[in-house]
Amino acid sequence: MNSRGHSLFPIIVLLLLAGVSVWLDRVTQQEETVKTDKTRHEPDFTADKLTLRRFDLTGKTQYILVADRMIHYGDDESTELVRPRLDYLNRPEPVRMESDFATVSKDGDTVVLNDNVYLRRAAQPGKPESTLRTERMTVWPDDEKMRSDTPVTLTQGKTVVTAERMESDNIVGSIRLQGQVRGTLYRNTPTPKP
Repeated sequence: MNSRGHSLFPIIVLLLLAGVSVWLDRVTQQEETVKTDKTRHEPDFTADKLTLRRFDLTGKTQYILVADRMIHYGDDESTELVRPRLDYLNRPEPVRMESDFATVSKDGDTVVLNDNVYLRRAAQPGKPESTLRTERMTVWPDDEKMRSDTPVTLTQGKTVVTAERMESDNIVGSIRLQGQVRGTLYRNTPTPKP
């Protein structure tokens, strides 16, 4: 029996060493890197306190975009902005556009502003300040067009106009109010030149 025990001893040691080797291999292996699932709408990066400036060909600032937070999604390449403020500076009268939230399409061609949308055009000689308020507005920045399918309130000086929907083309200089439109119109008194 003694000789038989001696002949099993090397086999038992080899089995123990093999078992320990398999156990060590499993313990020390790193988990495989999880690939981003493009079917899930999850952020792939974020940025806080964002400021973007766009310049024209002469180096003059066209607009400044400020947001408290930017969230980018890899599945559809969209971007969400929290408290975006956009100042257009390349106009005779500066324009500010802001909202609580905004979604920017992959190519940047379409921006959807949501919740407390507010536009303000500064007063100029002969033109009083103008504002627009709504809850949702789609903007095509390159085409300088806007559309809101929610109620809007427009003001210019003392004039106040409300409508159920609105379309605007800044290049042509037209605003089309739709649905039930109501307003109180006042003649604009020229603003004195500074």
